[in-house]
Amino acid sequence: MELKEAIQARRSIRGFDTTRPVPREILEEILRLAVRAPSGENAQPWEFHIVTGQVLDDIRACNTACYEADAPVSREEAPVPDGIYRERGREVGKLLLTSMGIARDDREGRHWWRGRGYRFFDAPAVILICLDGQLDETAYRLDIGCVAQTICLAAMDYGLGTCIEDQALTYQEGIRKYLHLSDDRILACGIAIGYPDPAFAANHVKSPRTDLGETTTWYGF
Repeated sequence: MELKEAIQARRSIRGFDTTRPVPREILEEILRLAVRAPSGENAQPWEFHIVTGQVLDDIRACNTACYEADAPVSREEAPVPDGIYRERGREVGKLLLTSMGIARDDREGRHWWRGRGYRFFDAPAVILICLDGQLDETAYRLDIGCVAQTICLAAMDYGLGTCIEDQALTYQEGIRKYLHLSDDRILACGIAIGYPDPAFAANHVKSPRTDLGETTTWYGF
């Protein structure tokens, strides 16, 4: 797939073919490409934890139990301020729920939809990106974003879909327990990865982007 085509076609995949595991060798090839992402002072602060099979099922079960019990969170979801930023989120949220036939007053449907996020959307594999705890997460957020985007684009060349996840890191008890992660590791980002399910309606939603004229100022041209 050409790079321009991949950039235009990339979208968050929230429904996967659960009958098709992702081969380890493909995931290794994707990561070898991804680590060529830009990194400030070549720090390469990322650590990858690739999860599948029973370990991933155990993490899902723990996250789901925490969600259903409304347990205390391990990390708060980043707040979005009122205004245009929140409006953009609401816009794509409405598109996703509408595509799945979930009405505004369908509390059960909305609960089910939100619960899928805590399960990494039932993806056959997950890439968790961690930072060494001695690093400032804010300072290295750009590096993590760069490597995460590169993973998502590289995955498309193998027919794979991805969804960058923060919600599934809200509860970390299961992740730390089953991956034996110590507290000096910062869970920075998760990426659900697998073969997209073409019958899953939300996979066909392409989030709108604001026109460049609203966000760009040119100088000296």
